[in-house]
Amino acid sequence: MTMDELKPKQSAYIRSVGGAGALRHHLLDMGLTPKTEVTIQKIAPMGDPVQIELRGYELTLRVDEAQKIMVEKVHTKAEKIHAPQRTQAVEHPGVGELGRAKSYHVHDAANEIAEGAKITFALVRKSELRENHFVQPAHRGKSACGKLSRSNG
Repeated sequence: MTMDELKPKQSAYIRSVGGAGALRHHLLDMGLTPKTEVTIQKIAPMGDPVQIELRGYELTLRVDEAQKIMVEKVHTKAEKIHAPQRTQAVEHPGVGELGRAKSYHVHDAANEIAEGAKITFALVRKSELRENHFVQPAHRGKSACGKLSRSNG
């Protein structure tokens, strides 16, 4: 009997792998070796291809490839019993989705920069910065260019 003659849910053991050259090597490389148990999972509506399970994975073969594989000891395999789910599904927190995530930005109206206000930046040479020094931020209307302070740490 050849593999293409099996019906869905039927299992069998591979007796031999036919074909020649690269096709035979390809089938053997995919795990279709003698004494391997295979189970037909599904057959496409038009009859080609067929989905089989072997060695813990699923493989799809064309019918002409399945015809080259001789099988024996046809039997029906017991249904797999799936273990109960060990974890519970948790709803996605929605981080990054507009309207669902809480805002991580702190808006302080007292220190908010007025629209159209001039913003200044501190320009300091890297050589002037030393350990335990930081640049004072610019306050409203005042420039902090070149002003360095020593931290209390």
